[in-house]
Amino acid sequence: MTSARALVGIALRSVNASPVEVTLMQHRVLVLLAAEGEQSVSMLADELGVNASNASRVCDRLQRLGLVARRRSTTDARSVKIALTTQGLEVVNAVDERRRREIRDLLGSLEPESGRYVVAALRTFNEAAHESARADWVVPGQGDRAGRRG
Repeated sequence: MTSARALVGIALRSVNASPVEVTLMQHRVLVLLAAEGEQSVSMLADELGVNASNASRVCDRLQRLGLVARRRSTTDARSVKIALTTQGLEVVNAVDERRRREIRDLLGSLEPESGRYVVAALRTFNEAAHESARADWVVPGQGDRAGRRG
């Protein structure tokens, strides 16, 4: 629990470094879109653990901020897809950079061997939590990643 509180603190501080004021949930939507590509509101709601109307309100706010865009699905005219905009990607990048800097500083304060153990443990934790690495993300202008959810 102590480690979870420390990670939440890092998350809060990094999201507060965003060039556009966003909440943690709004930032999570941006990250999900960067990681998985465009998604329906219902898919985002499932990922966030909220109902579709709550996810839709989060997306409405992000759209007003210019961080996401909505478009009708090409395969189902009833379905609307949410996609990350260039500005949304800039927010994700800014928050990521702050988070990287803070984690790098924290790990740098450890003995090298301890740091290696922490990094290995966090990689295992990421796998168990089904978090994808940034290198695997689908972001605007980089095309689709094979096997992504649709």
